[in-house]
Amino acid sequence: MNITHAATNAPTPQASPPAPQSDIQQMADELFGARQIRSVQIPALNITSAVVPVGWRVNYQEDLSSGAFEWDSPNADVGWVITSALPDEGGNIALYGHNNLYSRVFERLYKAQAGDAVLLQTEAGTWKYTVRYVLLLPMLGADAEQIARYAAYLQPSADARVTLVSCYPPQSNTHRVVVIAQP
Repeated sequence: MNITHAATNAPTPQASPPAPQSDIQQMADELFGARQIRSVQIPALNITSAVVPVGWRVNYQEDLSSGAFEWDSPNADVGWVITSALPDEGGNIALYGHNNLYSRVFERLYKAQAGDAVLLQTEAGTWKYTVRYVLLLPMLGADAEQIARYAAYLQPSADARVTLVSCYPPQSNTHRVVVIAQP
């Protein structure tokens, strides 16, 4: 899944080529060590997956006057946005996975319901969150306001939460499912 936003809504990435996944993992190991999320489970949906750190890259238009950023693919795993929070520090933990490309790790994410448990495993232990709400947001043909609403869920927050994201529906990628869980 490549989540694309207007560059004005993006964190300030460097315009250099993206680092290979192994470089991002090495950097995350050096910066965050045992604090990193190693796996995610959503028992009610029978989801268990490894979690890998992911970054992003800027894709400039042909005239280089404007660009959009694209999250790196976590392939068959769930990606942890390396600039988002970790469980031991509060804030917004952004995780995303595919629903029909590379893997189907989050194919059933849209079936999450309020009260479902989300478990994040680090080397320090298990962190439990509870789903508060599930949103389906349009992406294909979305206007600037709709894209801004979606992008807001991926921004840092003062409250501790996990934001889980995937494409929807399973047969295409016209929408995003956004699941918010809190401790």
